[in-house]
Amino acid sequence: MTHYRVYKLDDRSGRIVKRKDVEAANDSQAMKQAADDDDCPVCEVWEGAKKIGSIEEE
Repeated sequence: MTHYRVYKLDDRSGRIVKRKDVEAANDSQAMKQAADDDDCPVCEVWEGAKKIGSIEEE
């Protein structure tokens, strides 16, 4: 399992308002965990210094 950080962003300014640590087997699983989180309408997923991706609720 790999450690990832999920940053919840203020959708207006892009400022980080909350951080959540997750463990996942791979990048796509980490993205799915973030996307499935009701507290994550606009988030970024990071592994160390590498940005894995962004989630923006439509």
